[in-house]
Amino acid sequence: MEAQVVNQSKSRTHQKKIQAMLDAVVRGLSLTKVRNQKLLKSKLITLVFLDAKEMKQINKQFRKKNKPTDVLSFASMEEGSLGELIFCLDVLKKQAKEQGHSLENEFLYMLIHGILHLLGYDHELSLKEEKLMFKIQDQLFQSLTPA
Repeated sequence: MEAQVVNQSKSRTHQKKIQAMLDAVVRGLSLTKVRNQKLLKSKLITLVFLDAKEMKQINKQFRKKNKPTDVLSFASMEEGSLGELIFCLDVLKKQAKEQGHSLENEFLYMLIHGILHLLGYDHELSLKEEKLMFKIQDQLFQSLTPA
């Protein structure tokens, strides 16, 4: 799957690192029993990077939450595309600091999270769904990061 990266933030992004992380996530999810696994064969995913002001506007418009968030996911209507993930680098940097790990690891964790949403998981539906989604997310993240 190809990552189409759109960086509208003030921070730099690294296309090759992002693509390598995406490849690892897709490979890992392909080896796991996840919903809608056939979607992992999509040719494209769009990854958008925004600053806090723009993310706050989108989060308010689509989720009625007047604050920036880490990642938003939007399913695709286009054939061959998994969808679009919108990341707020300002929020990811803050969360990485709070969690005591790198921005790269925070991005990886939220990339997994966003892709799971695109595959049909939603932690806001029920406690059972939340536990299932975070179990998959945490296990894959641990398998992809050095101890």
